[in-house]
Amino acid sequence: MNDMEKVVLDMIEKHYKKKYVGGIKITKLGTGWTGYKLVLDLGNPDHRQIHISADLDAEDFLKFIEQELISRQLARVQYFTGVKKEPEDEERRTC
Repeated sequence: MNDMEKVVLDMIEKHYKKKYVGGIKITKLGTGWTGYKLVLDLGNPDHRQIHISADLDAEDFLKFIEQELISRQLARVQYFTGVKKEPEDEERRTC
């Protein structure tokens, strides 16, 4: 875990009064960019991730992330799984 990730975990604990135990990763953006990307794993890391990125230096990125954590209210995020059911035969389709 790098220093920026530790700072974000402290922000989460400060603003939500809860300890975040999911996966967290902060990486630099690709070539041509100076910013960073934050990925928070919420449950299944393949399908339930929140990505927040910005083309900012490290200090401004952390300020941006703090504002995002406050405004997004991540403690209220819920995920549901939907299953698409096909009609049993073509005649039942109404669309």
